[in-house]
Amino acid sequence: DNGRMHVPADAFGGMSPEYKAAGALKNLFTMVAIRVVMAQEQEEQGGYANGGGDEMTDTHRTLRDYLVEHPLRDGNAWLEQLMRHEDGNMRRTALRLLEVRKAYASGQFDFADMHQLAVKELTRDNDKLMADYVADSMSLSVGEGMGMDGLQQ
Repeated sequence: DNGRMHVPADAFGGMSPEYKAAGALKNLFTMVAIRVVMAQEQEEQGGYANGGGDEMTDTHRTLRDYLVEHPLRDGNAWLEQLMRHEDGNMRRTALRLLEVRKAYASGQFDFADMHQLAVKELTRDNDKLMADYVADSMSLSVGEGMGMDGLQQ
């Protein structure tokens, strides 16, 4: 016994919770890369920060439209499809996205902060849910389907 909680092997299709979370993070990093590249393209055109209004480069416009037409559900599948785009610029943009997401994941994302925030938020949410449960159970009489212990009869 290593002191860790047992998670059934079939809980996530045979994947560990950490592996499942890594997949979700990979999709998040893909979306971050898309937004970073779009922002870079916006800045290249003068961007909002420089008073350039809503002008955008062809890359920004095409990437934005592509994202609307092909919502990101699986980052790898989305990038693989973009790498097969008929427009050579979009294929090069896909390669750029690969580099940006790797750079973000390996050097920019604060994993320790994420862990701390997740535990803090989960604790806060659990406390609120428990307080709501206690308040609800105290307002119901025993005859309304709740036992004295607050559980369903």
